[in-house]
Amino acid sequence: MIAKLVKIEKKASRFGGYFYYVFFREVKTKKSYYSCIFPRLRNWSRWKKVMKVGLIFTGLKLVKKAKKPNLIDADSRFKIVEK
Repeated sequence: MIAKLVKIEKKASRFGGYFYYVFFREVKTKKSYYSCIFPRLRNWSRWKKVMKVGLIFTGLKLVKKAKKPNLIDADSRFKIVEK
């Protein structure tokens, strides 16, 4: 999947601290997707450097058995295509 980061929302976590909703739009189909990024998890080291609106990502994978079909796996091994 190739998707553009279009929005970031910082929210309070019920476990203390905060987390981010990160919203994407697929480049070809214009479908919307989102992911939840928690600074307390190990994948934060990859995300904190690239959470900028307008960046285009490749390699994003969906969570297979998610209740909502548009949830991107925060552990995806993504790459930045365009800045």
